[in-house]
Amino acid sequence: MRRLPYALQGLLFVPALIALIFVLKAFCPESSGEGCFADYFATPIFLPLVIIYKLFGGNSAALGQEFLFILLYWAAIGFLLGFILDLYTRRSQYSPEQRPPV
Repeated sequence: MRRLPYALQGLLFVPALIALIFVLKAFCPESSGEGCFADYFATPIFLPLVIIYKLFGGNSAALGQEFLFILLYWAAIGFLLGFILDLYTRRSQYSPEQRPPV
C-alpha cells in the first residue's frame, strides 16, 4: 500500500488540527480562572483574518465566512509545507521516486 504524499497529508492534517483546537476551546471551563491550552493558539490561528478585513473592509458579505476562510487558509499552508517536503525528499529533480526524510 502506497502512502499519501506529504502535500495531501498536510492538506488534511492542518485543518484537522485547527478544528481540534476549536473543539478544545469549546470545552474549556470558563470558571477555572487560568487560561486554556487552546488560548495560546488563538492568535496565530486567527491572524489571517486581518487579510480579509484589509481586503474587504468592515461591511462585506465575505465577513460571514471567517471560519471557512481560516480552514482554507491553513489547508493551503499545510499543502505548501507538505509539497516542499515532497520536493525535498526526492532523490533528484529527475527521479519521481521518494527517499525517506533524514
